[in-house]
Amino acid sequence: MKKWLELFAVGALLALGFGARLYKINNPIADWHSWRQADTAAVTRNFVKYGVNPFLPRYDDMSDVSGKGFNPDGYRLVEFPLFNLVHFAAVKFAPFKSLEFWGRMVSTVASLFSGLFIYLLVKKHASTAAGLVSMAVFLLMPFNIYFSRVVLPDPLMVTVALAALVAWDRSAKWAAYLLGAIAVLVKPTAVFLLLPLLFAWRWGIIFLVGPFILWRMWQQQYPVGVPGSDWLLNGDHIRFKGAFFRWIFGDRLGRLILGYWGTWPATTGVLNLPKQLWWLVGGAVLYLFTFATGNVRHDYYQIPIMPAVAVLVGVGVVALWKAEETFLKTWAKRGLVAVAMTFMLAFGWYEVRGNYQINNPAILDAGQAADRLLPKDAVVIADYNGDTAFLYQTNRKGFPNIPYPLEDLMHRFGVNYYISTSYNDQTNQIMAKYQVVEQTPGYVIVKLQ
Repeated sequence: MKKWLELFAVGALLALGFGARLYKINNPIADWHSWRQADTAAVTRNFVKYGVNPFLPRYDDMSDVSGKGFNPDGYRLVEFPLFNLVHFAAVKFAPFKSLEFWGRMVSTVASLFSGLFIYLLVKKHASTAAGLVSMAVFLLMPFNIYFSRVVLPDPLMVTVALAALVAWDRSAKWAAYLLGAIAVLVKPTAVFLLLPLLFAWRWGIIFLVGPFILWRMWQQQYPVGVPGSDWLLNGDHIRFKGAFFRWIFGDRLGRLILGYWGTWPATTGVLNLPKQLWWLVGGAVLYLFTFATGNVRHDYYQIPIMPAVAVLVGVGVVALWKAEETFLKTWAKRGLVAVAMTFMLAFGWYEVRGNYQINNPAILDAGQAADRLLPKDAVVIADYNGDTAFLYQTNRKGFPNIPYPLEDLMHRFGVNYYISTSYNDQTNQIMAKYQVVEQTPGYVIVKLQ
């Protein structure tokens, strides 16, 4: 392929990938997996409100998510908040757009670089055509479009890990380990993408995970801010059971990610994958089996395997596109490949289009009312069955449910407002006992005194 044509193809794919991710980019954080996005965005918002302290990130939830007690200071000690620092910088640099917009944009730009890094890796070890197709699949697969414009650290982690692999591929050893260590800090699941760096040098694992271990040691000073996570490994004992294979390889990979028809080029890619890229697929499989329960419970947990999926499909398409003995056989097969890829994208979009929908618009109206009416230091209960997406909309700290008797929460934590979008028995009892501040058919705000 001529160089100018190759550069044009890369540029066109980046433009298409960027354009696809602009779909509903201004959505409030109330779509699919909004609870996890809300927790991430709340850390950045509190950086804006109270100043940046990356060693003590805070969010709005005061609940006991660690199993070690309530969290009145709202500590959020999960991954090191590198994503939030980038997010914060974008918000401060361009405050004319919303915090939610910039959170999605950070992930969007990161995913474009991921596509470029995939192209560079596959081009070197397979072919230019395979690199371009792999890049196209990564940037245009509907599942990945949605999950690479979310307010989560995972897309940035994938980007930095892939950058480390590109540096390693070009013999830039120290740059690779520096980038790898940053990727693990962004989210520790990056180690599954970095297998070549782990095993190529006996000190490699220390350089990669050493900073993260120091972060974990620091976290132990604030145990109530460290959410319980052991259950993600195999909390429901599903690993290696039939249900696990059905959910991961049948439902998630076969239906949601590959849209059924993508399984043909993907399995062909397995048979034609260059040995230099096997570590990418091996790391993805190892990750799926390690975090068995997490991957079954949450589809966003499949974000780290998307580079491997894209490479398999890309290599498979190029292998299937090769000429056969006759003109008729060649173009019949190529026609089927084109149909399979078209159906993969079409059915994939059909499966994920609902992710963009706002699940409950009432929480947006109630949140705006609370932000308008309540004191900035109010402590609220935004009752939403433990989902923090509603609490995030109020722009106040507090609780996403009522974990203890209401009077105890009022006296112990200073809770002074109750907000609900459901007029159930509990809400009606609270309305009857305390002062209603504002009531509409969609929500009610009650002052607790």
